[in-house]
Amino acid sequence: MRLMYRGIEYDPTQGRSSTYDRVSSSREPITLTYRGSSYELDLNHPAQPSAPRRPYQLMYRGNRYWVGGMGADQPVVSKPRTIADLAAIHHANLQRNLQHRIDVARQKGDSTLLSLLEAERNQIA
Repeated sequence: MRLMYRGIEYDPTQGRSSTYDRVSSSREPITLTYRGSSYELDLNHPAQPSAPRRPYQLMYRGNRYWVGGMGADQPVVSKPRTIADLAAIHHANLQRNLQHRIDVARQKGDSTLLSLLEAERNQIA
């Protein structure tokens, strides 16, 4: 039985395709291109694992975390914050933001906005 895939006929009873056999029996390195970068693949030499990376710290939206490297030199990540801690941080951020808005309203001399922001401060407190 002969089948066709994308215009190429093949016989499923033959096993591997002839292209695979040519590549696997080849002794020369194969040059591959992916997104404009060329890579050499040598089937005669097995791939070597990359050296382990040292861990480094990243921060996303105020949360610190570590990436790279596992083992003894992996830093210990601090415990997650409690709800009470998060509520206190949120309240402090609201107060700081409101104070900044009040300072800007004072610099501009906008008394209407200043009275609204003072009312907002009383609601937050």
